Amino acid sequence: MKTFLAWRNLVHNRVRTLVAVAGVTFAVVLIFMQLGFFGAVETSATVVYSALDFDLCIRSKDYLHFADSRSFPAARLKQAEGVTGVKTVSPYYVGIRLWRNPQPKKGEEYGVMVMGFRPQDPVFLREDIQASARQLLVQENVVLIDRLTRPEFGPMNGRRFGDEDIGVETEVMHRRVRLVGHFRLGTGFASNGAVLMTDRGYARVSPGQSLKNNVCLGLIKIEKGADPVEVAARLRAALPGGRTPDVEVLTREEVLDIERNRWVGRTSFGLIFQLGVGVALFVGTAIIYQVLSADVTSLMPEYATLKAMGYDNTYLMKVILQQAVVLSLLGFLPGWGIALLLYYVTSEGAGIPIQMTQQNLLMVLALSVAMCALSGLGAARKTFDADPAELF
Repeated sequence: MKTFLAWRNLVHNRVRTLVAVAGVTFAVVLIFMQLGFFGAVETSATVVYSALDFDLCIRSKDYLHFADSRSFPAARLKQAEGVTGVKTVSPYYVGIRLWRNPQPKKGEEYGVMVMGFRPQDPVFLREDIQASARQLLVQENVVLIDRLTRPEFGPMNGRRFGDEDIGVETEVMHRRVRLVGHFRLGTGFASNGAVLMTDRGYARVSPGQSLKNNVCLGLIKIEKGADPVEVAARLRAALPGGRTPDVEVLTREEVLDIERNRWVGRTSFGLIFQLGVGVALFVGTAIIYQVLSADVTSLMPEYATLKAMGYDNTYLMKVILQQAVVLSLLGFLPGWGIALLLYYVTSEGAGIPIQMTQQNLLMVLALSVAMCALSGLGAARKTFDADPAELF
């Protein structure tokens, strides 16, 4: 009976109900997009680290972020190899270098993230990237380019790099390089493009740096069954310490947590999208409240009649809350569909790693219901003023 009355109230004025559903849908889409971008910030912060195969990481004490990791002597890696529990140690090099657009009459230069390593070292978790590097990175002057690299780096007609670009020659730091293949990973916030090279190729495009004195990261795999925390402690004890140690040793979890906290907590990215969720909730609540409030005002004689029949304020509040919940569900479904479409367009068009997760889906559903329920509670207070005596 109660739900039926709530539904009848909604279909009584279909235009008003459609406006309310549109308001909920708009708010749901906004919340989905803000949460999606917030998740993309977290994903982008660790996109390369997550693809690397390591249990422990040695890096400079002056480390800033992945693309500006500073450097330390390769001797530290040799020292790490002798520590109990360490299986393999692989040097990894990364930095921003100037990439010249290879199109004729273009020639603009853009900052590209260059990553160098020994192709025989299994530094990537994904076998497709590792296999491509092993097979194709056989010379110092060849590169693999990320398919998510922005079009302004060279392809014609606004497209991204594809198979038709294999064999193209250009310059990195004014050194000739040739494109021999692709991989698909993403670059995070450091650059709009990324390439892979051999370690010697990296040194070739890094003036003033050497493989001996300028290692960026040391990727360590530990023996099967070994405890990463214990091995990390042994490494810290074995590597040069004193008051001014030049390196730090972190577990994989620590590395990922530090990167996420840096970009989400210490920059404006996380705050912006969190505020966006708040704004979307405020807008949606305001719209639903206005619609439900207008509906209650127009039906005030009917609510007064119900009071005259013996129904109390609690019953009337339940009816309006049911209307609000139904509106939240009616607005959530199209909002979910529109958000899925926008996620796809954003991911494919802008290369932003935005994804529809189950956690976000349930969160937005809960927020949608809470938003409408709050609006319903506010509108229901008007029914308390419905006076049966005014009917006579």
